[in-house]
Amino acid sequence: MDSTVLDIGCGDGSLTTKIFKEIIPNCKTITGCDISEDMIRFANEHFASDRVNFTTLNIEGELPDQLRERFNHAISFFAINWCRRQETTFQNIYDILKDQGSCFAIIVEKFTLFDAYRNLANTEKWKQWVIDVEKYISPYHDSQDSLKEMQHLLGKIGFTIKKLEHKTIVHDYEKQENLKGALMSVVPFKIPDELYDDFFIDLSKEIQMLDTKKYNYKKSTNDSVLNVQILVLYAEKSSYV
Repeated sequence: MDSTVLDIGCGDGSLTTKIFKEIIPNCKTITGCDISEDMIRFANEHFASDRVNFTTLNIEGELPDQLRERFNHAISFFAINWCRRQETTFQNIYDILKDQGSCFAIIVEKFTLFDAYRNLANTEKWKQWVIDVEKYISPYHDSQDSLKEMQHLLGKIGFTIKKLEHKTIVHDYEKQENLKGALMSVVPFKIPDELYDDFFIDLSKEIQMLDTKKYNYKKSTNDSVLNVQILVLYAEKSSYV
C-alpha cells in the first residue's frame, strides 16, 4: 500500500503494467526502467499513466543522484542475468532503495540455450553470425555454487537475505511454432532472414541434445520444451542506527 516500486529491465512495459493492474494495484507508483531507449519510448507511448511511468536506466552503470533512496521496492524478472557487473548492479539496487526497502528478483542461472550458443559458435556453419556469445550468458551459468556466490555478494553490499533458492521452470509449448517464437525472441544474434528457420532448427536440436546429455532432464514427449534453472531472491535493505 502506498509504496513506490521500480521494475528493473522492464522491456516494452507490458509486464510492468500487468503487474501493476493485477498484483499491486494499491501501490503509489510503479516505474519501469530499461537500458533500451527504444523500449522506454514504446512503453511511455503505450503504457504510461498517472501511476505508471518509464525511464531509461543502465542498472550496472553510474546511478543518477535523483534515484538514490527513492523506491520502497525493486523487482526484476529475467533481466539481471544480462548484467556482467553483478556487484555494481546490486549495489545500485541497494542505493536505489529506501531504508527497509526490498528487492525481489528472478535471475536466469543455468540454461541449455547458453551451451547451445557456445556449440554453434564453434561450427563452420554459424560461427560468422554467432559471435561474442559470452556477453549473453548468465554470470551464474558456469558457477559450481551460485547460491553461495549470491549470498556472499548480497551480504557484502549490506542486504539481509530473506529468501534465496534454486528453481527449475519448465516451459512446455503446445507446438514447435510457439517454441520458435519464444526462443528466437531472445536470440541476440543478427541471423540473416533466409537462414532464420535453419538456425532455429539447429539451435533447438542442440538444446534437446544438451537437455538429456548434460543436464539429465527427463525426455519430453514432444520437442517443444525449455528447461531453465533460475535463482529466486528476496532481500531487504537494513536500516542502520
